[in-house]
Amino acid sequence: MAPHPTINLLDGRVAIVTGGTGGIGKGVALQLAARGARVVVNGRSADNARAVLDEIRDLGGEACFAPGDVRSRADMQAVAAEAVRRFGGVDIVVPNAGGNDDEARSPEVRGPFAGIDLERVAQFVGQALAAKLLVVQAAVPAMRERGGGSVVFVTSEGGRSPTPGQTAIASFSGGLIAASRVLARDLARERIRVNCVCVTVVRDTPSWSAVFGPGSTVSDMHRRQYEKIVAHSPLGVASPADIGKVVAFFASDDAAHLTGTAISPTGGLTIHCWT
Repeated sequence: MAPHPTINLLDGRVAIVTGGTGGIGKGVALQLAARGARVVVNGRSADNARAVLDEIRDLGGEACFAPGDVRSRADMQAVAAEAVRRFGGVDIVVPNAGGNDDEARSPEVRGPFAGIDLERVAQFVGQALAAKLLVVQAAVPAMRERGGGSVVFVTSEGGRSPTPGQTAIASFSGGLIAASRVLARDLARERIRVNCVCVTVVRDTPSWSAVFGPGSTVSDMHRRQYEKIVAHSPLGVASPADIGKVVAFFASDDAAHLTGTAISPTGGLTIHCWT
């Protein structure tokens, strides 16, 4: 169980976390709740959500489950409406779910450029972008009613420092980072901040299990890349809670003057210099 923070920086805030029933999304939901936010956990499995809701309640927090496919406009509108109905509004949106992670790991989508299926790549990129943006569009009216808020995209470090075989991930994540900067400018007048958290390998997630768990079906190239990341991360491999703490910072007033930024909690594996 995560300890209670000394200061509940998110007291009174309402957060939507897509893909919040496991992996990074669960880590984000727990960290937001530990800081006082009421959390709307989105996902597809009520059974998986139940365990997350129980942990949040053990922290003394409030949460509810709002099912829905992040690639569906109607579903995301329903999730935003549920946040308003249950908790009175929306202050924080964390688009974490990718929409189709199995497709992202497919050798026809992730692999050497000469051999990938570009039609599948293009379809994946479009769906993955929709999975991140639809929930934001659905929540903006409610955030406007609250006088502003924070959007924190969780995406891949492949959009900033791509590795071989990542045509699809780099196209999607790089495009999302660029789009987040457009949104940051568009929504600044509404006092809605927009930032990105760009992750690489994170332990105790579906992606980690897909590579290192029993019955793994990823390509040898994919597995070797993960093994190299694990071996060469100076500060070690992050956990979902580690990523959740970065998201919680962006969501809080401590980051009140940060918008249009991307940060990479990769444990020193990647270093970004601005000149």
